[in-house]
This record gives sequence, structure tokens and C-alpha cells, in this order.
Amino acid sequence: MAVKKRLVINFTGYEGLHPDAVRGRYLNSSGDFNRLWNTKTIAGPMVGEGSGVAAMPIETTGANWSTETEFCQYGTADIFDIYSARGVITRFATGLMAFLDILLSGTFYRYLRTSWRFCLFFMWPFALACIITMVLLGVGLSPIWADFNPWHLVWSVPLALVACRILIRWPGDKIFFSYLLDDWAAASDRIHGRNSELLLRRRGFADHLIRKLEASDADEVIIISHSLGTVPAVEAIADVWRAQPELLKNRPVSLVAAGSCLLMIALHPRAISLKEDIRVVMQETPVLWVEFQAISDIIHFYKSDPAGALGIEPKVAPIIRRIRFKNVHKPARYARAKKNFFKMHLLFLKGAQIRNTYDMGMFVQGPFMFAELMTKYDGEAAPLDEKGRIG
Repeated sequence: MAVKKRLVINFTGYEGLHPDAVRGRYLNSSGDFNRLWNTKTIAGPMVGEGSGVAAMPIETTGANWSTETEFCQYGTADIFDIYSARGVITRFATGLMAFLDILLSGTFYRYLRTSWRFCLFFMWPFALACIITMVLLGVGLSPIWADFNPWHLVWSVPLALVACRILIRWPGDKIFFSYLLDDWAAASDRIHGRNSELLLRRRGFADHLIRKLEASDADEVIIISHSLGTVPAVEAIADVWRAQPELLKNRPVSLVAAGSCLLMIALHPRAISLKEDIRVVMQETPVLWVEFQAISDIIHFYKSDPAGALGIEPKVAPIIRRIRFKNVHKPARYARAKKNFFKMHLLFLKGAQIRNTYDMGMFVQGPFMFAELMTKYDGEAAPLDEKGRIG
């Protein structure tokens, strides 16, 4: 079945991109799609429709086909801005508390058992945090350890604080130290339900999604989630199902989880609510759940099965596709991304430069049903010829 109209709901992860910035990033990806498939794209402005929600129309014309896409952005950049605006000491302390929570709750062991590569990402900021803490204690308390007069603390403590501040700026900024501490602090707040703004945003997302599904006459609905965005995506789907299940039954609805960090929170023993939402989506809804994982990206749970990791028996097992970015992107882009693990993680969102099975532009703008691409053409590029025509 050729798709004429599509509704896309895009959930971003922990990043400070507001709707206009998301629009710019997607249009860059759309440019790759146009070059790869000889298409033309016209996009309207991103118009706000509520807290953290905005939408833009996209029209795509191919050689002998065309699609209309309503692209809706669901994000929490404004909430995450508050985390980055906090003082250095607060960011450091809350991040370190989140680290200890993951260790003491046994969640780190579950990470290790599920996907050891993710543990490298987890340990990255906290290794530096431990070094900074040792410097603080070592320099600050050096007069006491050297059996000097305690009055020497007058110079040693300020010196220790200056040394720690320098380490936080360099190499801290180079490896996104404070940003990652904020990421884990926000994740901890999600786990323990400490951030009322995130709870309000959850209700807002579900209410808006219900209105969109009621008003849309799209042939299919694609819910895209990247990284930690899979958490609010699953929550929204579960909330819609509980309120108006028919909205998820009257047309194909698919969840595209790209580089998912869902298990970053779901594996914590206190994440009971999220685990129930995942169970609802997997066991009760007709939503097609597809995970895309890449071995070169450490910021997700590569080689994991969310159902198996959480002990859920799904009605239909999630489709898990393991891809290689070198088969999606040209060597120059891939080489640049290898120098920065964040850039590697964001390759999930960039447009494909090589015809292959993972093509975000094809999922958003293409003429084929997503479920068809995942089943009938599994492992292959979309069936368009060299000029981008449907055969």
C-alpha cells in the first residue's frame, strides 16, 4: 500500500534542542534523502502547539509518487535547560548521587548483564568525578595528612576548589562532563518521580497525542524515539491506550526506537510505573515495536531485547534490527563521528547517504508503509529504482 499521508510523532532524548532546532536538524537529514532518492521536499514552519510540542508540514515529491507528512516534535528541552543552568556544585552533587543510586540499587549489574558497552558510557563521567573528588580531598586535606598546623587549610581548601574547577572545565567540557552529570540527574529524577515538570509534560504529551490521532486522516502513524526519548514515547502510547484504545486500532501505528536508552531507567528496581507502561505497549496494544541498534554507538543498549531484559512476554516480539553506520553513511561522515561518541549516537537521526534498510527519511517521508519495509523488504533498501520511482 502506498502512503499518501503520514503522521510522525518525534520524541527527542536528553538534549537541549528546541523545536526550531529540531526542524533544522531534520531538514538537513531530509536533504540527504532528496539527494539519495531524487526527491524534492517542501517544509512549512514549526508551529508551537503546547508545552514542548510543535508541528510542521512536509511535502515530498518523488519521480512518480508524493507524500504529505505532519511532523510533530515532542520534547523537554526547556525542562532540561533548568538542569544545565544550576550551579557547578549542585550539578556535581546530584550527578554523583545518581551514580551511587545506580550502583547501590544493583542497576549497574543489570546494565552489565544486558549490554556491557553501555557501561562504558555510564562510567565515563563518574570516573572523572571520582578523580575530581580525590583531588579535592587530597589537596584540601593535605595539611592535615602532613601533620601541619590546621591553619594551613586556609590556603589548601581554596587551592583544591580551584583545581577541581579547572578539571571540570578541562578535560570536563571536552568529554561533556557536566552535561552527562545532568543527564543522569534527570534520569534519577524520572526514576524516583522527583520532577513535577516532567510528570506534567507526560500528561501534556498524552493529551496532545490523543487530539492528533483523533484529527488525523493519515494512512499510518510513526512514533519515532531516539535515545532517552523512548521513555516518554512508551509512556504516551500506554496513556493513549488506557484512555482511548480505539485510536491505536484504526490504522497502523509503529514505534521506531533508534539507539534506545529505555533500559537506562527501566532496569532500575524503582521504575515500576515505566515497566508497567512497557508491558501495556508490548502485551495489549497493536503497536509495531522496532528497535534499531548499532555496534559503534555506546550510548544505547546494543544487542539487547527490552522484552527479555524486563521479563515481559510480548504479544508480538519487538523487531530488533542491528545496523552498521558505515553501511548508512559515507566514509567522511562516519570518520568524523568516530572521534566523538555523541556524534556517533546522533548518526541515528541523520539522513542515509547510502541506500540500505535503515533510512530515517524513508520512514518519515517515503511512499511505503513502515511495517512493509520491516517485513516484506527486511534487510533491503526501499524498492525504488535509480531514479527514485516506484516500480
